[in-house]
Amino acid sequence: MKKWAILVLVLFSIPIQMLEVQAADSDWKEGEVIKGHYSNTERGQQQLVLEEDAKVTFILKDNEDLDLEYDYPNCYNVILFDKSGKRIANVTNNFEDKDLEKTIQSINLRKGSYQIIVSACFWAKGDYEVSYETSSIDGPDIEPNNEYASAHSYKIGTVLNGSVYSETSPNDFDVYKVEISTFGKLKLKMYDTGLDKTDIKLVAINEKDIKDKKDIEDIEDERSFAFKSYGYPTEIEVLIQPGTYYFKIGIEADNTPVVNYTLSTHLEPLDKNAWESGRNKNKENADVIQNNKKVKGFLYGGSHSYSESGDYYKFTLEKDAKVTFIANYREGFGALSFHDDARGTQLISGGYVTSDTGQIIETKQLKAGTYYVKFLPRYGIDRYEEYDLTIRIQRFTDVPAMHPYYESIEALAQVGINKGYPDGSFHPKEPVQRQHVFAFINRIEGLNIPKIRNMRSFMDVSTSQLFFPEIKKFYEAGIISGYGTYMGPSLNVSRGELAKILVNTFKLKMNGNGIPFKDVKSSNIFYNDIQILASNGITVGAYGNFMPNNPVTREQFSAFLHRILNQK
Repeated sequence: MKKWAILVLVLFSIPIQMLEVQAADSDWKEGEVIKGHYSNTERGQQQLVLEEDAKVTFILKDNEDLDLEYDYPNCYNVILFDKSGKRIANVTNNFEDKDLEKTIQSINLRKGSYQIIVSACFWAKGDYEVSYETSSIDGPDIEPNNEYASAHSYKIGTVLNGSVYSETSPNDFDVYKVEISTFGKLKLKMYDTGLDKTDIKLVAINEKDIKDKKDIEDIEDERSFAFKSYGYPTEIEVLIQPGTYYFKIGIEADNTPVVNYTLSTHLEPLDKNAWESGRNKNKENADVIQNNKKVKGFLYGGSHSYSESGDYYKFTLEKDAKVTFIANYREGFGALSFHDDARGTQLISGGYVTSDTGQIIETKQLKAGTYYVKFLPRYGIDRYEEYDLTIRIQRFTDVPAMHPYYESIEALAQVGINKGYPDGSFHPKEPVQRQHVFAFINRIEGLNIPKIRNMRSFMDVSTSQLFFPEIKKFYEAGIISGYGTYMGPSLNVSRGELAKILVNTFKLKMNGNGIPFKDVKSSNIFYNDIQILASNGITVGAYGNFMPNNPVTREQFSAFLHRILNQK
């Protein structure tokens, strides 16, 4: 049985100062076998010169007693130093490959001069025989590549194979430059391909966060994300913004001299306007969440530390208001915490809310100011989850956040179409008059209603009326015609009439199939207009009926108009 734990201890017990690098007398030639004796006081030294980048394959003769049952296996190291004297890689003879005569290991190297030291594994001693061969570079992992300035490129969607070296090469890691072309969900899978599984860590850093940092520790403080592979294949998914990134891969636990790893990736493009940014892991980078707009989020409770598994959102109230938070997620997964920016701490009352139903609905009366809300997985959750979060600020006294038409009423109010009454109410159940319909639609910014005829007189319309300009505009555009000598501006508009007004105003056409409403015959004067609305998803009716003669309420009109504007 191999005593690899002992071997590791032996390898990592070599003091750095013991290996002073001096220039060799001559270059080590390809195919040349170098021989010598190693012990705790003896070592060999060579110089290897490469005229171009190459894969260098080292062949080390194994000793007969390498795998014997005693505390200190008889092994030796071939350690590579760059021209500045920094250790960049190492090869150690072993029986892991099941070959009892030799150890073969390849390292991609940049062109240049390297100093080679053959040293004992601490108390080991014996004779060594080493040679090397060169061939074309195999893969993007080319040593030395542990600096951001000299990182090699890695293309998302491809498989990356590389190696990192343990304490015989202090602080060794591989750095790759990665271009992300679009916002999306990045899936990563990483694992150690060797027999002795080792923990590996990947840290991703945005290039813009590197430019102003001098120390590697400062750079890593700005990481976009990080995850660990605990010896076996580990997968994560993260949201990532377009840009240039650096992936830094290193050994997390020093339990083997060389770790061979594999990394694979896949990017799924997403609509950035519908999702969180992926950068909102703290208050400083919180996403601004808008009233009445649902945002999708994505969390993982697992290989990330728990403190990283949370998304921050920020909003500001200009005045005191009642605010409702609605979060949807898989049952038992999520929780919300609320923070006051002025105090800098979690709200004293109701600062943490969770639910076992898969939905959180929490209403709070808040004073004017800036607040943060954090979505986080409940402790102990170890899986990926998507969620969505909406905040609803109550504007009208009779339209609470959970009102079935809140979304449409508030959306139109935000763009100045719905204005409500002086007492702060909206009267959602109140029938809407014809003249009010013209006024509402006329408030749409950028609406083009060309004139095709001149205004004529109506018995019930005068220039002194509040909504005369709107009535005149809609008549001259041919959208309305009135009832003979009457316009009926104060009449309640029916659902059938509204269908015609909306179709004419927005020049809607049939878009697929309509809906065969039971109460709308083909002989109905508004049949075609109603079918056009239905084919465009503007109406679905209720229980198979459209109710064309029923008056349109203010909440229903808001829903019709909101759906049309969402399609534009």
